[in-house]
Amino acid sequence: DDAQTLKVDLQGEYEEITDYLGTREYTIGAVPILYTFDNRDNELNPTVGFYAQASLEPSYGIENSAFFLRSRLDGRAYYSPLESDRLILAGRLGYGTIFGADVLDIPNNRRFYAGGGGSVRGYEFQSIGPYFPSITPPGSGFNERFEDTPVGGLALFEGSVEARVGITENIQIVPFLDFGTVSDELVPNFSNFKLGAGVGARYLTSFGPLRLDVAIPLDPGPRDADFQIYAGIGQAF
Repeated sequence: DDAQTLKVDLQGEYEEITDYLGTREYTIGAVPILYTFDNRDNELNPTVGFYAQASLEPSYGIENSAFFLRSRLDGRAYYSPLESDRLILAGRLGYGTIFGADVLDIPNNRRFYAGGGGSVRGYEFQSIGPYFPSITPPGSGFNERFEDTPVGGLALFEGSVEARVGITENIQIVPFLDFGTVSDELVPNFSNFKLGAGVGARYLTSFGPLRLDVAIPLDPGPRDADFQIYAGIGQAF
């Protein structure tokens, strides 16, 4: 079936990461497993179809003898109620959990983050979720340049809904609503659930839509600006 793919890899990785706890080394062995279903009619500008992706990544950290399992599910759906495709309804949901280890035993780049253009628009990049110094480092003498930085989490829930409205053959106006939360526990922290809303413009070309979005955070934190502007090629999802 051309709509389905299954990919299994064997991965070894050495990382040296410096953050507010100092410099730590990670040697990770992992077996990423990725299943994808995709029957969209167009990858950059879908009008109908579904996209689903499920990933499992069992990993073992040699330095701290930590085994953890990173899992994530993502789904996207597209519906065109008009024959002219002048109205496209699109939605996406994502859920992820990391089992088996504490946040600090997992390399920073394997944790979950939310906020920004590929996540919850309207919020600063990775601004949704736990932050240092909410987790107090052991001892003293940490580097102050890492204060007010995202820690990442063990659980993620996020999604978006859009209405892509064709004004002309080549121009779309796109109101949207994004939402998401990240937690350092095994389940998402819905007390920190964030909403972002905005409107975008698309100019449809032969190589894909040119995209411009303006979004505002509906529940801004102290790190968030009044609005954010995003530009790119292709639809947001």
